[in-house]
Amino acid sequence: MNRSILYSTITILVFLFSCSKDDKDEIKPTITINSPVNLQQVNGIDTLQVLATISDDRNIESVSVSLRDNNDIPVLSSVTKTPNTKDYSLNISYFFDDIHLLTGQYDLSVTAFDGENRTTRYVTIFLNETPKNRQGAFVISNTGSVSDIYYLDNLYSGSFYQSINGDYMGAGVNSYDQQLIHASSGTVPSANVSAIDLKSGLNSWSIPIINSPPTPFYSGFLYDNENVFLGKRNGGMQGYDKNGAGNYNAVTISNFNVESALVHNNIIVTEQHSFSGGIVKLIPYWMASGNPIGINATLLSNEDVVGMFTRSANEIIVIANDAALNGKLIFYNPNTGSLTSFPIGLGKIDDCVEIGIGEYLVVHSGNISKINVNNNFPFSTTIVISGLGANNIWYDDLLAELFISSGNVLTIHNVIGTQIGSYTHINTIKEVVFWYNK
Repeated sequence: MNRSILYSTITILVFLFSCSKDDKDEIKPTITINSPVNLQQVNGIDTLQVLATISDDRNIESVSVSLRDNNDIPVLSSVTKTPNTKDYSLNISYFFDDIHLLTGQYDLSVTAFDGENRTTRYVTIFLNETPKNRQGAFVISNTGSVSDIYYLDNLYSGSFYQSINGDYMGAGVNSYDQQLIHASSGTVPSANVSAIDLKSGLNSWSIPIINSPPTPFYSGFLYDNENVFLGKRNGGMQGYDKNGAGNYNAVTISNFNVESALVHNNIIVTEQHSFSGGIVKLIPYWMASGNPIGINATLLSNEDVVGMFTRSANEIIVIANDAALNGKLIFYNPNTGSLTSFPIGLGKIDDCVEIGIGEYLVVHSGNISKINVNNNFPFSTTIVISGLGANNIWYDDLLAELFISSGNVLTIHNVIGTQIGSYTHINTIKEVVFWYNK
């Protein structure tokens, strides 16, 4: 190569590199957020008007809006615009569509990108969370092979909702994910455990019960915190998540079946009866592994648990009937297995609910009585409602209302016993479950 050609090549390369350096964009977009203002309040499910002016020396390729928590993690879907102009006036309605967001401060971010540089500006807003409210309740009866479910509004007016094939073992409402869960034990063909989407009324998921009729495959039901736990007739527990996927499997205890259960801190306490001999045990399992923790408690022969309630980290209140059908109250420590029993003195207990720590309503001889165990024995016992012919009781702690069944009649009372409503169902009422907006 001759010298003149070499010089020309070098000159061209220097020119090209100089142009490349000169073309590099050193200017970032500028953003001014005009709305919302700092610490502006947003109430529950709401729409926030977001206004901002954005400019740059180049065309702005994208502008995005996002809501972030204190860890700068997005908590709502982002909204993105592609203006492709140097000056852009952002004007969008940003919808707070997550009913579960908690009260507190969040950062609304506006980010502009010009293809090379990115700018983000923040404004802090204060969210008042959506208040929890009751959407209504579901009243369930069963003929032995079909469950009839009726919706009960907050004025206690009932209307048919759905029928589900199968016997009845238990039901619950997953208000977080808006599902109505119905579980059969499997004593009739084609029974299953299923969930109905309360928004669409369609089936969300279903788990067929195999190897069932005429012997039940499942013997106990518990709904807790978006999870369904099913007690197996041969012992152990099977858990399912909000999608119907198995997520828990407790070790089987041979020749025992689970009848009831309670989630207590990091364990699940099960009431298990032997197939023969009248042996009744309280067997706790680790929630994480499904393994027994190795500290069991044995109740008296043929005792039957009516309800279990957490009173403190080291104490569970067990309300039960002994072999002679006399109600008793048991202080149970699941960490040591110790049991301390006291007579209730009200005869057979048919049902019970917790209305406060250490305060319980029990159904006995058709009446409703309140028991307070927060003082020394003998415990305070007072009749709240008498002469009602009560069979079962359910308590809505949000509105402090009692729902009491007598055959196919449901009466609604406040906590001091005053009747505030009634409803007559088509058959004997098996269950009442409450439906909330979240």
